[in-house]
Amino acid sequence: METATTPVFLNVGTNQTNSSSSAKNEEGLSGTVMILVCMYMSFIFVLTVLGNILVITAMARFQRLQSVTNCFITSLACADLVMGLIVIPFGASNNIFGTWHFGVFWCDFWTATDVHCVTASIGTLCVISIDRYLAITSPLRYQSMLTKTKARIVVLLVWVIAALTSYLPIHAGWWRSNSTKALECQNDISCCEFYVNEYYGVISSIISFYIPLIVMIFVYGRVFCEARRQLKKIKQSVGRFQQSNKDELKSMEANNSRGQKRAKFFLREHKALKTLGIIMGVFTLCWLPYFILNVVESLKPMDVTIAFKVLNWIGYSNSGFNPIIYCRSPDFRYAYMEILCLNRNPLSNSGRVNGYVYNRHSWQSEFRRSKGSLNDSDINERCLVRGAEDCFSKDRAVDPNGNNKEVSTLTTAL
Repeated sequence: METATTPVFLNVGTNQTNSSSSAKNEEGLSGTVMILVCMYMSFIFVLTVLGNILVITAMARFQRLQSVTNCFITSLACADLVMGLIVIPFGASNNIFGTWHFGVFWCDFWTATDVHCVTASIGTLCVISIDRYLAITSPLRYQSMLTKTKARIVVLLVWVIAALTSYLPIHAGWWRSNSTKALECQNDISCCEFYVNEYYGVISSIISFYIPLIVMIFVYGRVFCEARRQLKKIKQSVGRFQQSNKDELKSMEANNSRGQKRAKFFLREHKALKTLGIIMGVFTLCWLPYFILNVVESLKPMDVTIAFKVLNWIGYSNSGFNPIIYCRSPDFRYAYMEILCLNRNPLSNSGRVNGYVYNRHSWQSEFRRSKGSLNDSDINERCLVRGAEDCFSKDRAVDPNGNNKEVSTLTTAL
């Protein structure tokens, strides 16, 4: 009795066809993932480099942005720019090709620059928190306590300390681990992985990240408590002013000019405080998971290479977020639009440039502007300090005959 059997060569051909099709599917999947990874890394690179160049250019071009606090913002932008120019491209090459093509010295330099930029960033954010604390608690003495020269010296100290905690130990080899994987990587010129020993992993994380983070959180907590307390006092003062008649209001203004100046300064600082708080929060969310894993892996070695790379790139992406966060500031938005030539008619924009405002087809100095030419933020601050009764301003309009007319407008504080 004959039985129908399938020839061997047909089975082999079928198996080869199935295996080749599955291999193509795996290659297609890995190719798709690789394309997505390359697109993400390229996006982070372009966003970081162009965004921080835009920030630094805005600081250098517009005098109004050249404040003491913005000296620290410039330092933060420089750290992010170095991260974008040196750390991110070589890190992307190492992750995409799976091998290091640039030699042992550049591997150590690239690793040290990575640590240096992160340390300089967290140190700068720590200094910014102290700067905001001084601005909120001592607004009248703040400008004399912290000048631009002192701010530049502080920035220099931050970068020197960051260099001592990064380049010195890494080029001296204090970080090297004695594990099998670490020794294999050290003997392979095409390997550039950061296998650290437990002592360097814990100590460097504490010095470079955790101590500045704790100081920053503590100081910023005090700043927000003080900000809420002073805002409550200002609101109480507004209610007291609104219940007074006009004569009493004028006498109170004469006797409390110092308090009004303090309140107006505080309101302006409170707006900047929110933006800087967002910057610190985003930085912490991006880098905290990486440093937690760094300490855990140093104390208890485990195979977390992929997790390290993912968390590391989440930290890199923080360098591209900051220029976007700065857009909360009207001054930064105006500077961005001017640099990118996005203002179709920049002279019709009532924004402030170098202490002057273009209003009604003429440049006016902020210090010589009339009562009716106050911008919205100044009016709102004055309304909040003096009360609603003093929120009337006069504006000029031109009738069809070409005559100037004064128009009374009522502005409410938002």
